[in-house]
Amino acid sequence: MAEEICTCAEARLVNGWCEAHAVGYVAGLELRSSDLFETLDAHGHQLDPDRLRCAQCRDAHPDGYCEEHHIGFVDGLAYLSTLTYHLANGHAKSPSEITCPICRNNAESHGWCSKCEVGMVGNFEIRDRKDFQVASEEYDKLLKAKETAVRCEMCAVAIIYDSECPFCKITYKDGVPLKAQTK
Repeated sequence: MAEEICTCAEARLVNGWCEAHAVGYVAGLELRSSDLFETLDAHGHQLDPDRLRCAQCRDAHPDGYCEEHHIGFVDGLAYLSTLTYHLANGHAKSPSEITCPICRNNAESHGWCSKCEVGMVGNFEIRDRKDFQVASEEYDKLLKAKETAVRCEMCAVAIIYDSECPFCKITYKDGVPLKAQTK
């Protein structure tokens, strides 16, 4: 059996997966959970707009966003997480392309540079301040999901979608578990 070749350097820049190390990257963030990585659907995929049941989703195709279902379209591709929708509207930058020291520092996580009028979410440049703010909040959720994936990968997925883990029966909203309702 041939040994896998490390593709981490490229994967980090393009929201990709390195088979050799069983690790994926979204916005430059290393993810060891393949379930979490696949759920984020960072490359988008084709959906037939005529098969979408939601009128807002159909109206959002080919370039828009459905607030109700958190599905965004960029150039006709569907992105099933708010974060990856905003990343798809941004521009991936390699570290060598980032000349501003503030932007370079922001690319380590996320932040806005008033001098350049640009936000960095990982290695993605986002020029619209409102879009950056949403992507930044979603990146924070991804950090929580990454941490949670060590305990339960399905809880990590539930964090991304503000839903319930089918195994742990924990419901998440804005990256945090909701308290169980008492009867």
